[in-house]
Amino acid sequence: MKNIVGIAAICLGALFGSPALAAPDAKTNTGAAQCVSCHETEVKTHVYHGDCVGCHVSAVDHAKNEEARESGNAGAAKLKSLKAGAPESKDCLSCHESDKKRTHFAFAEHNKAGVQCAECHGVHTDKVKKLNASQLKGGKTTALCATCHQDVLAKFNLPSHHPVKEGGATCTGCHDPHASKQATLGAVTEQCTSCHQSVRGPQVFEHAPVVEGCTTCHDPHGAPNRKLQTIAQPMQCLQCHSIAGNRHGQGGNANNTAPISGSVLRDCVSCHSAIHGSSTDQHLRF
Repeated sequence: MKNIVGIAAICLGALFGSPALAAPDAKTNTGAAQCVSCHETEVKTHVYHGDCVGCHVSAVDHAKNEEARESGNAGAAKLKSLKAGAPESKDCLSCHESDKKRTHFAFAEHNKAGVQCAECHGVHTDKVKKLNASQLKGGKTTALCATCHQDVLAKFNLPSHHPVKEGGATCTGCHDPHASKQATLGAVTEQCTSCHQSVRGPQVFEHAPVVEGCTTCHDPHGAPNRKLQTIAQPMQCLQCHSIAGNRHGQGGNANNTAPISGSVLRDCVSCHSAIHGSSTDQHLRF
């Protein structure tokens, strides 16, 4: 009898596999192969790693109920700690706790909004929702983000915009979906100047809006005005520099204190070209 029990145990082990010895590919694992015999649609493509029992009850427990084994009624043995639909973030993080970005996810805006891992990362199928950030490339990244951020996607159609739709930039190039501590960029000036190095400071004569942050004047996604300006010239400058309070020399004459007017008023940067700061001129002319 003991021999029979031993042989039976070996056969069951071969048939259903062991979670502790799960192979990295769910489709080639013996236990997963048993699952695929009924659940082929769910796992036929893009199961990236792990065995089915890493998230679901074992095939042995699932098959204990005769009705489940015969008809595929999974209700007889519920999925381990998972809802009937997609898994929750806590289920994913039970394994992905070593990911350094997980440390910041608790503070991320996505987490605060109740976004679950599976809403961006496919478990059984990818569509545009791949598991690894390195695989989220080009249009797929934009398409994924745009499923929620339609308002931002629309800005990339404005006359001045970052080249996301052209493939020259991606959402994740500026935004970290796991670690961003707020909906907008955190250290926005540092983020922008990582590409726009010509405006990186420090300068001897700094322009206050630049110190405050690039988004004081620019919309990083898109704007109707040139150079991503949220307000067209000269009104952009006149938000801070009122016409009444700005009488200064024009045409190289420092003693000319006539009010700003005419063509000079229409384009401040025609004179103040060092608008982001200067190391030589306090008036930001060069």
